[in-house]
Amino acid sequence: MATVTQPTIRPTNKLTAATIAAAAVSVSGVVVRNLWPSWYDAETWATLLPVAVFAVGYLVRDEANR
Repeated sequence: MATVTQPTIRPTNKLTAATIAAAAVSVSGVVVRNLWPSWYDAETWATLLPVAVFAVGYLVRDEANR
């Protein structure tokens, strides 16, 4: 596989979006656990995190490599 040169040290759009999605799901889990504990299930939130990260990373477009 050919080596891809990253033009800057700035993270890619996909990485940034996936990181923000992970933070949003984590914060949402804390909010739900504290405000609506009957709706909180640790296994569900643990499963939701990688699904959200993958989905957002898949949907966000990156700039073309130059």
